[in-house]
Amino acid sequence: MPKKTKKATMRTSSGVVYEIDGQYDFKQKYADWVSDCKQQSKEKIMSVGKKGNPKPADLYAQLDQHVTENWVRPNSRNKGKNKGAFRLLKLINESMTQKDIYTAKDLKEMESYVRRIKVRYQRAGSSYNPRNILFTRQKSFSGKGDSFKIEDDEDISLYGHYADEYYAAKYDKKKAPSSWYSLSPNTANPPLAQALFGDGDLITVGLLDVLEEAVEQLKNMRISYMKFNPYRIARLASIPSVNKFINQILDNPELFKNGVPKYSQIKSLIERKRFDSGNRSGAVTDAAKLSALPADVESFSLDKISTRQVKTLLVAIAGKTKKIGDSKDYLNISGKTVVPDIKKSWIDYLRSV
Repeated sequence: MPKKTKKATMRTSSGVVYEIDGQYDFKQKYADWVSDCKQQSKEKIMSVGKKGNPKPADLYAQLDQHVTENWVRPNSRNKGKNKGAFRLLKLINESMTQKDIYTAKDLKEMESYVRRIKVRYQRAGSSYNPRNILFTRQKSFSGKGDSFKIEDDEDISLYGHYADEYYAAKYDKKKAPSSWYSLSPNTANPPLAQALFGDGDLITVGLLDVLEEAVEQLKNMRISYMKFNPYRIARLASIPSVNKFINQILDNPELFKNGVPKYSQIKSLIERKRFDSGNRSGAVTDAAKLSALPADVESFSLDKISTRQVKTLLVAIAGKTKKIGDSKDYLNISGKTVVPDIKKSWIDYLRSV
């Protein structure tokens, strides 16, 4: 049996309905990522702050404040540069929570988010990489709590998280998982790094994973169907399937009375028809007043069109003067068409008296 294609149907705030073939669940994956991060409390990630200056409540909130002026550490290499993840996270969150359907421009923006995370926050050696959050402590020690003693006071660097065995011994407190910190740069996997890159004991799917999945889904999506009320219905006249269908209407005298369209019937016929976009997807998105989409619209139908829109579409295809089928009537739309002044034959004249 042929493999079934996954489909997703969505309705935008403007009433446009899309049917998409292929996987299109990256926004839900983003929501799941946010939820996972918010479940990691500041106590769980061992980043509570100091008395009178507590840290944000959870991992997501702390990432949202990454290297802001309010939360950058006093001796941070990044102080004053204001280039933390908080700026990028705001853009990503707006995209994931406020956009209905993604355009080709939105796809490029999503690709730029991936690049920025990789270049600024994942790159080895970057001071913005959470794996390289820098702490210092004395080189060696013995005992713990009241018996804690420095054996070698040479300062050494600690990366990722402060709560290593030195911290646990000095303050007689719980030590963080050993994967959270490291004596070597680019190797620790603290909670902030897990939030961005996943593959950790708290967060397995990171923000970068979600964004890369979003890019892949947008690149591979197929918009098999779209239903909308056209802002620019005349743009559809260039689509062969629309042109053919409207000409069939114009060739049917039963849909006109003395050349005047029976709008209710014609409107119903048009709304029930599913049109093939052919190679004119751009005309569809233009009629819908949409920016270029990342994939072509393969088929479409029109929703709740008005009498005015029917008039516009008929004239766009018929022109100003159009004979209705094999009848003697001409298309008669007041103010939009021209009905020729045809002299009656003497037989027609006798019949009319």
